[in-house]
Amino acid sequence: MESRTVRREILRTVGSGQWAVGSGRWAVIAILLVASPPAYAQYELTGAYTAVMHEDYIERGPGSFLGDFTGMPLSDEGRAKALLYTSNQPSTIERQCLAQSAGVFQYRPVGMRIWSEADATGRVRAWIIGGDYLRGDITIWMDGRPRPSINARHTEGGFATGQWEGDTLAVHVTHLKTAWIRRGVGIPASDETTIDMYFTRRENLLTITTIQEDPYYLTEPHVVSRIFQFNPRAGDADRAPCNTANEIPSLEDTATVPHNLPGQNPEADFMVRTFNVPAEAAMGRAETLYPEYRRTLKGTYTLPSACSERAPGYCCGWIERQGLPGGAPNLTCNDGGFAELGPRGRRKPAPDR
Repeated sequence: MESRTVRREILRTVGSGQWAVGSGRWAVIAILLVASPPAYAQYELTGAYTAVMHEDYIERGPGSFLGDFTGMPLSDEGRAKALLYTSNQPSTIERQCLAQSAGVFQYRPVGMRIWSEADATGRVRAWIIGGDYLRGDITIWMDGRPRPSINARHTEGGFATGQWEGDTLAVHVTHLKTAWIRRGVGIPASDETTIDMYFTRRENLLTITTIQEDPYYLTEPHVVSRIFQFNPRAGDADRAPCNTANEIPSLEDTATVPHNLPGQNPEADFMVRTFNVPAEAAMGRAETLYPEYRRTLKGTYTLPSACSERAPGYCCGWIERQGLPGGAPNLTCNDGGFAELGPRGRRKPAPDR
């Protein structure tokens, strides 16, 4: 399914009043679009935004576990390359300042700044999403300039053009460098990847939906929807410089590139042995992204009997483990086991271990 088809389905669903709500993990499309005013209308996006951490807080906070490719429509090539990744790769000097995907803000807890550039008449000719040490600036050209040759330079922020569709800024990004899509787990994107981005602001809330396609590493569009909140005091939207340092002394001057050999990734079965997630789902297969896959799991999936100390975020709530309010929705820690909250917040007994 191409991104244009996905977009048409979004518009059709919203136009019918049937909201499709979901998360990046299961790639069920969620975007807030309304009836379109005239094409020349624009919505003000300028400002600083912070991440609203009420959805997919593991991915946006501490990050996913190694071997967790759930929610990703990976091809065999993408899966094989991701399994070569080790967590100390970004610590090598030559990789510490490599930018990740232009859409990596969907997987991070930090905020962003957005501002505009105007031409001599005051008309906005470009919107800029400020970059940081993990991604480059994304300059969204609004003046109708042509897209460069496919042989033109590829950058961290790529070449982006945009147009207003009602109150939604629709953006198409090409000419991106190869990069990791999701931080911390090594899921790759080639230099032929493209990203469609949709920015919809409602008062102080900004919904960003990204649809990423890659001819080599993805078998279908990868859809993620996140929410950010306007915050004039957002200090975490400042751009931090990247400074290299010797983070792992044992790697200094060795010319060693950390990696796993094919078939020897010790975390390839992490999601299976820790959460009983089927291997086909953990390894990022497109068919596992959809609600229909639940029928495949029914009668075969069993909840783990105890919470693993290696994985407090999923079963007991990472926020709760830090002594802060919140935690995983509808779950609370109960002597190391799983306890689901019942009606009115009453705690159900944890299963026998």
